[in-house]
Amino acid sequence: MLTAMPSPIHHPAPASTQDPHPLTILLMSGMEDGGKRATLAFVAALSAAAMERPVRIFLAGDGSTWGDPDQAQRVEMPGFPPLTELIQEYFDLGGELLVCSTCERFCSTRAPGTAGSRWPSLQVRGMAALLELQRGGSSLSF
Repeated sequence: MLTAMPSPIHHPAPASTQDPHPLTILLMSGMEDGGKRATLAFVAALSAAAMERPVRIFLAGDGSTWGDPDQAQRVEMPGFPPLTELIQEYFDLGGELLVCSTCERFCSTRAPGTAGSRWPSLQVRGMAALLELQRGGSSLSF
């Protein structure tokens, strides 16, 4: 005996691979874990960029350390490319890297009053910029 379905089955259309909601990754960890969280933050950002999702990384607190390529050059976690390669690939995919203006001055590893090195694409912004970037999107913290 055959039975009829009470209502037709509707399969949703496949989701678009491009997510219109931007992802902001807040990286607040510095060298205290040897760069593990920084590595994971950039791996997450690269994954989002590969999925065509708008992504940016905002460096705050001790995370402002990663605005200096000399600091990133010291990090290579087992199983991952060196941090400098991850950051360069992130830039190559159009990723934005922002740093808190106050954190860069007072939380980075360079001596106060010294120029230090910076990624050429690094954007210095205030915390208000972070809050504005959060609008309509989501965030992930490391």
